[in-house]
Amino acid sequence: MSQIDSLLDGINTTDHIMLFYDTQENKRKILYNYLSDGLRRGKGIVYVLSEETLQDVHAGLAKHGVDVELNLASGNIMTPGYDEIYIHKGSIEAMRILRKWQELSRHFQSRGLGMRVTGETSFFFREGKVREFLRYEYALKKVLPLPMDAICAYNLNVLVKTGYTDLIMPLVRAHGKAIFVSKSGTMVLEPENIEDTDIEALLDIRI
Repeated sequence: MSQIDSLLDGINTTDHIMLFYDTQENKRKILYNYLSDGLRRGKGIVYVLSEETLQDVHAGLAKHGVDVELNLASGNIMTPGYDEIYIHKGSIEAMRILRKWQELSRHFQSRGLGMRVTGETSFFFREGKVREFLRYEYALKKVLPLPMDAICAYNLNVLVKTGYTDLIMPLVRAHGKAIFVSKSGTMVLEPENIEDTDIEALLDIRI
């Protein structure tokens, strides 16, 4: 069993996971395996578009063995933009976002499916909405209050360039597990077992 397969086997309903990635290739390796695995497990999948385009997502899923046209026709794949889920009148309201997830979860449940969600978070750092987004992440908590599992994907390069590396540890603590993917390999850590110095060593940055 590969390291990614082992990681996917360990994901359960209500898991709230974060992913730090250094390249688009490394991000896609995790996220498209995660989503295609979700379909095989009888879950509807949601990719909230930010860095990726609709065409990117379809191509990435197809590359991982998904019959995209069939699943689109069946309503098993959804690809909303970040502004459809997270932003309302220029602000991020945690309860409103949770209601959106509830609506999508009910949609999939009506079809006998679970729900698996992912998307990038770069927009919030580039637009200076990080504190609002952090409050939302803490509202979700480490165990999601809905029958869904989620990976929140964080572009390490964006965090460094926008000067938000001080928020790495608070973000880690808002999640149940943290996945680190870099040129050094893939590592999964529990927040309770991570210190600032561990992150600095893993990512070669100062926080």
